[in-house]
Amino acid sequence: MREDIVVLKDRYEIREKLGKGGSAQVYAAYDREKERKRAVKEIKKKKDSFQTEQIRRMVQRETELIKRLHYPYFPAVEEVMETDGACYIVMEYLEGETLDKTLERLGPLPWQEVLGWMKDLCLILGYLHECQPPVIYCDMKPGNLMLQPDGNLRLIDFGAVWECGEEETEGKVRLGTRGYAASEQFSDSGKIDARTDIYGLGATMYHLLTGKDPGKFSCQKYSIRHWNFRLPRKLEKIVKKCIKIRPEERYQSCKELLADLENFANQRKLWYNNRVEK
Repeated sequence: MREDIVVLKDRYEIREKLGKGGSAQVYAAYDREKERKRAVKEIKKKKDSFQTEQIRRMVQRETELIKRLHYPYFPAVEEVMETDGACYIVMEYLEGETLDKTLERLGPLPWQEVLGWMKDLCLILGYLHECQPPVIYCDMKPGNLMLQPDGNLRLIDFGAVWECGEEETEGKVRLGTRGYAASEQFSDSGKIDARTDIYGLGATMYHLLTGKDPGKFSCQKYSIRHWNFRLPRKLEKIVKKCIKIRPEERYQSCKELLADLENFANQRKLWYNNRVEK
């Protein structure tokens, strides 16, 4: 065995780095005890004791939430551990590829495929929003969506979740990724609710359909058809409504958005069938 290999708790053998986001890094690991792959999320501690305590609370909150949800589209948590330098969350290893990696390989993706994914995500986010209290994911983006070999999407990384009604404590930070996060996520007075996730869903659709990263420019400036005029106008309208700056101008729920997506899909199917018959 290599001498430089890292083993956590004499059990989890770190194999390779899978990704990085914010203050966390994710590794592929081998569970010697159960003889299976794991994903290990590492959150480095800070020198400041107050910040370290905030990290502990964030890790505890994330793991307790995932365990409580009991939904097949979220990774299962094996255990949580802590060393002098970091906190670790050991999770189910998900086979597949994140959609940001798919974008890197293939560029803009077929709208028919994106449409199917977005309908699935409306159901996943709708489930979170209907929890009591409602759970807002707050970090929807291609890098947090794992496409598995069977075609299913799994939502990963719950570090930014927000439970509606939770107390705003001093030092609490609202998380999110620039370009995908709604404006209210970076405003002390902004209300975070289901419409916040709808914005993230719209920005994610924008990126998947165009290959253009909304973190690098304002996606309100150019519509998806600016980059590809072959994209359907109805889909353009749906994306535009999702990413309105003012929450009251967006879809008000995932159910409302899903209805429009399904209506669009049915119209396209009818149009295609009519063409074939002619």
